[in-house]
Amino acid sequence: MITVKSPGLLTTIQDLGRHGFQKYGVIASGVMDHTAHRIANILVGNDENEPTIEMTLVGPTFEFHEDALIAICGGDLSATINGDPVRLWRPIFVKKNSELKFSACRLGCRAYLAVAGGFAIETVLNSKS
Repeated sequence: MITVKSPGLLTTIQDLGRHGFQKYGVIASGVMDHTAHRIANILVGNDENEPTIEMTLVGPTFEFHEDALIAICGGDLSATINGDPVRLWRPIFVKKNSELKFSACRLGCRAYLAVAGGFAIETVLNSKS
């Protein structure tokens, strides 16, 4: 389980979108950076369409209540775990009771957080976005 301690500026759950409903006026939505989203999921062993947390410009702060395998891909939002800098584009083991904090962006404007096993989000119109 993960607790959101601070939401950041624009933090959302996104997948690759809902396709096939445009004729009904429903936009596809989904992640802005398909490549970063897909790679983050692959790095933790998830399906490429599994939802990730998309963070924009100023990131959130999370508390992990159990051990987790994560990956952060996309822009550099100055991620730290318990104050230690985190490298992007690789699997990262997070220990129980750790704090993952994002702050101002250094490069790019969106980052993607994937967690092994995904998030418990209901599917609506073939999407979890």
